[in-house]
Amino acid sequence: MVQTPAQPIRAVSTPGSRWTVYVLRPVWLARREIALSLLLLAALGCGWTVGGWPLALMVALSLASLLVMPGVRGAVGALLWRARVIRRWDSAARYAGLATHNDRVPRVMGVTRTAAGERLRVRLPKGSAAVDVEDRVPWLTSSLRASAVRVAADEDNAQYATVEVIRRDPLDAFGVLTWPWAAAAEHGWVSSAWEPIPVAVAENGDTVMVALLGGSAGGSAELAGPDDPDGGRRR
Repeated sequence: MVQTPAQPIRAVSTPGSRWTVYVLRPVWLARREIALSLLLLAALGCGWTVGGWPLALMVALSLASLLVMPGVRGAVGALLWRARVIRRWDSAARYAGLATHNDRVPRVMGVTRTAAGERLRVRLPKGSAAVDVEDRVPWLTSSLRASAVRVAADEDNAQYATVEVIRRDPLDAFGVLTWPWAAAAEHGWVSSAWEPIPVAVAENGDTVMVALLGGSAGGSAELAGPDDPDGGRRR
């Protein structure tokens, strides 16, 4: 038996609404995979039509050879991974009860890999706020099969929120942690005390920066090499 979340649509269920919920929505969420499959079938079909199975085989081998290229393989892998994350989020948001009365859920606008899992930038539907998503964190965590979920509202635009999906402890993979700039003296790197420096690793795998004398903790923290025009010193 297929398990589906409850539908919050207030109108009476009709064949059109069922078609939208059970056909159009899944097809839309899988549109990237469907588009890649159709392009592949179209290329093989054209090869078969023009030159029979020998040309179709050559087309298949040519397409397969593209996946050997790191850039192409990485782009295709990132596209499929992003599509899978979006589908997981859409399903989890509906099971967590985040769908509005007109069947809208927070929409994923951006996905980033982190050492702990994924970072999602979501756009909230009208009538919703980041606190609504935060209130459903236990249900989101269970539906996403994650160890924790963190929600933070966008400081510049309240219609957006950042969702941290924690799937693993990044500190477990590091073993004995060393200071990222421990080898600075050996390489001749010099950094100004006015710039932020790394002091720790957060639970999501990001480096925690601290400004000693001034500046912003969220600013650049790159060490300058000895061959830099300013002698490796930051101003």
